[in-house]
Amino acid sequence: MLMIMLIFSSLLVFSQSGLKQTVRGRIVDAETKIPLIGATIILEGSTPLTGTTADLDGNFRFEGIPVGRHNFKVSYIGYETRIVSEILVGSAKEIVLSIELKEAFLSLNQVVIRANSDKDKPVNSMATLSARTFSVEETSRYAGGFDDPARLASAFAGVATTQTTNNAIIIRGNSPRGVLWRFEGVDIPAAFHFPNVDFAGGGGFTVLSNQMLQNSDFFTGAFPAEYGNATSGVFDIRMRTGNAEKREYTAQLCMLGADISAEGPFKRGGKSTYLFNYRYSTLGLVGAMLNFPNIPTYQDLSFKFDFPTQKAGTFSFWGLGADDKNIKTEETDSLKWENDISRNRMRYYNKFGTIGLSHRMSVGTKSFIYSTLSAEAMSYSMDKKELTLNMLLLPADYIKSTEGKYTFRTVLNHKFNQRITSRTGVTVSSLFFDNTLKKAFRENPEILTTFVENSGTSMMTQAFSQFRIELLPNLSTNLGFHSMYLDVNKKATFEPRAGMNWNFSQKDELSIGYGLHTQMEELRTYYSQTNTDGVIETPNKDLGFIKSHHLVLGYSRRISDVMRIKIEPYYQYLNNVPVRPGSSFAIINITSDWAINSKLDNSGTATNYGIDITVERFLKDGFYYLFTASVFDSKYMGGDGKEYSTRFNRGFVVNALAGKEYMLRSKNILGISAKVTYMGGLRYTPALNAESLAAQMYIPDDSQAFTGQFPSSTGVDFSITYRVNKKNHSGVWILMVKNALLQPDYSDPFYDFISNQVMIDQMKMPIPSLGYKIEF
Repeated sequence: MLMIMLIFSSLLVFSQSGLKQTVRGRIVDAETKIPLIGATIILEGSTPLTGTTADLDGNFRFEGIPVGRHNFKVSYIGYETRIVSEILVGSAKEIVLSIELKEAFLSLNQVVIRANSDKDKPVNSMATLSARTFSVEETSRYAGGFDDPARLASAFAGVATTQTTNNAIIIRGNSPRGVLWRFEGVDIPAAFHFPNVDFAGGGGFTVLSNQMLQNSDFFTGAFPAEYGNATSGVFDIRMRTGNAEKREYTAQLCMLGADISAEGPFKRGGKSTYLFNYRYSTLGLVGAMLNFPNIPTYQDLSFKFDFPTQKAGTFSFWGLGADDKNIKTEETDSLKWENDISRNRMRYYNKFGTIGLSHRMSVGTKSFIYSTLSAEAMSYSMDKKELTLNMLLLPADYIKSTEGKYTFRTVLNHKFNQRITSRTGVTVSSLFFDNTLKKAFRENPEILTTFVENSGTSMMTQAFSQFRIELLPNLSTNLGFHSMYLDVNKKATFEPRAGMNWNFSQKDELSIGYGLHTQMEELRTYYSQTNTDGVIETPNKDLGFIKSHHLVLGYSRRISDVMRIKIEPYYQYLNNVPVRPGSSFAIINITSDWAINSKLDNSGTATNYGIDITVERFLKDGFYYLFTASVFDSKYMGGDGKEYSTRFNRGFVVNALAGKEYMLRSKNILGISAKVTYMGGLRYTPALNAESLAAQMYIPDDSQAFTGQFPSSTGVDFSITYRVNKKNHSGVWILMVKNALLQPDYSDPFYDFISNQVMIDQMKMPIPSLGYKIEF
């Protein structure tokens, strides 16, 4: 079917040739955002050589750029030359680039300038190592990306997945709970549909639309001082600005969702712009039309309105929201029961939203300030009932949880001179939550017992300051600190961060980075209750923050203009880990944390160490590949003083990804990509079999915590895209398949009432998506 569509699309456009598009944008100083008047930008490989210069506002414009892949070389006197690579130019939409140049270091009246694409380098200039940028286009081009930043990141070194059906990621052996998601400069609790169902820190798939995003950063360790309340990694996601000159539209229909997006100026000739995207579950639409039961439905909306002014900077009003629903009915024929799940009825609802007002402006010629006022909330509910053997539908679990915060954040960038740049900021957040958990016990199955019912508020303040100092033309350092204070436990942190880069040759770079990173628990954990003989207490209000010391070494060698190798050994030491005294329980191993009903202390520790290797060839002549390998060990010490492997200690993960693009008829692009992943299994705690059978529930053997390990797995993903460029629009056919070899996801042990035994379930599920996108 796909090949027929490709051939048919090619036949439709055989008579069209010479399709061209406009490429324009703005060139500014990376630190102050001041326009670089007269900066030159050249289309590499053009004959004759094609170029232009930036005007008084830093704006440039290319007319008549042929469709296809292009690289642009940007230069300015006193600044490092930059190559903006792999830009996909289509016939339907203008390409609008936002280019930032870094001032070169002057030594002995000479400027050291290197033309370098640095495609893998992060957008954040304060990053030292363990960081890279990713483009929105890569999330759909790379096999297994599924338009999802988290799934794309699973191809990078140091990153492993949890399950095929979940986008939670394990960074260097750390829990997915330790990953920070930052959106438009604001920390958000979730960026995915059906969050925290299987793994806290992950969900089914992304809420973020690739129609809305610009190049963003991903960090795996020792991240800059501006990122706090995270111990594992960081996604720093930014939305782009809508086209200020032309109104453009995109519509997409695929198996995962039906999208529509639009952008452009509010009025022609004006500078204020809009950009939005709305998506609804395709399977939900089909299920509603055909009256299919048990189909999850979801929808999401994202938008950004920009209002630039003459002297007061630019104001932006933006938002992101999601609405998820999953209703499962019970099987009433007991002869068809395959396991305990067959007789469950479940009603699941989740709503998430964040909205913000941002302001950014240059202050003089040396400073830039960015401020945001935002509000966010997430509401989750789950009502589960169970059909008994005598066909009575009785309650099992009921959860209802609401959490959110109001935040003000402001950041000031200041360039003292060409050698020293600082970034300083403050974040103040007002947090709140309301949590209810009820559960039915086997000995009294007709009554829901209130397990947790509490609520609370808190104020959290974060502050940071960081300096980037160019010590020599080939030696730079980042120095800074981050601080956090929470008024629930009355505790504060001081977290030093430091890093250094040494380019000891034109091709080789050595780096070292250290950082202390801390993370608070969910607010409901501090307000968790215990009931002792009818006396309700909150013993965890003084619980401290998890502390994680990151030490990373890095060596990078650029083999050619488009190929590099990178090696990063690392060591992480975590202390102050909340554990249950006398038990192997540690909070870093939990996969969901709707409620904790016991006293914890901060006596736990953990270590993660390993080595990450990356060999990458950037896209050139239509070909690219990425090979990554990580070997690691992740151990922790529980409240019983014994050392165990963590749940996420897979031990190793190897990825091999490659892709090829073919230019057909000088305008259409066929892209093929495949990825193979081989990694060790997740870990689990074996059951106490006799006790579990007697109690008719899974009872773990805490003395053997996470000694069990699921089998290693080999996963295969692939994607095929075909872009058809026409004069006034572009059409893209997309076929993506994740888990093509049907590698199973394994569940933790559970007691099955049908077979009367403790079981480990396997789920073999490929995730296919066939779709079509039109841009006009």
